[in-house]
Amino acid sequence: MKNRIFKVIGITELLCEICDKPLDRRESMLREVKISSSEDYENLLLRSKIYDNAEVDLENGRIYFYDHDYPGDVHPSCVEKL
Repeated sequence: MKNRIFKVIGITELLCEICDKPLDRRESMLREVKISSSEDYENLLLRSKIYDNAEVDLENGRIYFYDHDYPGDVHPSCVEKL
């Protein structure tokens, strides 16, 4: 990973209040980071702790940070089951 530039992408998945499955997914470009030393890598690891999950795509040079949110919405099929 040394001397590579990565695009950091934030993904927020909006989840159903009943079944916890995704209703919607929103992506946004957060920043670009260059990993040129072990200190840069450690800083990236510290930043990743505030997110629910993190994935690294080495082939495409992308880092994905996942967050999950419950907006108060439900799937219509989940309402029918109640």
